[in-house]
Amino acid sequence: MTLHHDLLEQAQYLAYRESGKPRQASLRRAVSAAYYSLFHLLLHEATHLLFPAKPTTLRDRARRAFTHSEAKNVCETFARKEGGIKDLTTQPLEQQLSEIAATFVELQEARQRADYDLTQTFERVQVVGYVDDTRLAMAKWETIKNKPNANVFLAALLVHNRWNKYNR
Repeated sequence: MTLHHDLLEQAQYLAYRESGKPRQASLRRAVSAAYYSLFHLLLHEATHLLFPAKPTTLRDRARRAFTHSEAKNVCETFARKEGGIKDLTTQPLEQQLSEIAATFVELQEARQRADYDLTQTFERVQVVGYVDDTRLAMAKWETIKNKPNANVFLAALLVHNRWNKYNR
């Protein structure tokens, strides 16, 4: 099994770990694991699209070049109505791609709250919703991952900031 699937399984486990009133630590870690599940799925897909398998460590090294902030910026761009990258994506964007991008932004914001905002209290139903949204986004990805717009999306996760400085 891949890391992103393992993280999703862990998020599910943590969301339901305690019967009755769950511990905040379990719920917070479930939110974080759900986010990282989607993040690592996209990194896996991007590195397999953009980098050859040889040398064997190239993809692992390339994964380290992706950043959470740039991924969020790209996802905000693709989540907007008529989003995408000018001159590279075709309109209309696949609805599933926009929804995946919106889910990523929502999960990243939830993970920030879960990891850093101790005033935030999480409820199991809310956390299960994040886990379900992650699972749905991963399923949607399977339906669109071979589309040209998906290729642009994956490439943008790595180079979007560099593209932007030339398209102003």
